[in-house]
Amino acid sequence: MKIESRNFTNSLDSHYDSNVKVNRESIAFEDFYKAAIGLIEQTNSLQKEAEQISLDFIIGRTDNIHNVMIAQEKANIALQFTVQITNKVLEAYNEIMRINL
Repeated sequence: MKIESRNFTNSLDSHYDSNVKVNRESIAFEDFYKAAIGLIEQTNSLQKEAEQISLDFIIGRTDNIHNVMIAQEKANIALQFTVQITNKVLEAYNEIMRINL
């Protein structure tokens, strides 16, 4: 009798664990989605900042070319990073789609 009740408990535990895994996966996706949106927003912010600093230099509000170049390089590196992350995500998605079940 104890063996049967123990097996019943184990089956409930395994069912509960699979539900927890689904919840963790959805949380992981939400975290990934928020990180991706944050990355895009940060890249956009750096692009706008570089544009504003460049315009300030062009119209004579500032004469510090050093800050202009640094802002442009930050924006360029952020954009390259965002493009690479996007490419890797698309590559991973394509690999998943090729899996035969």
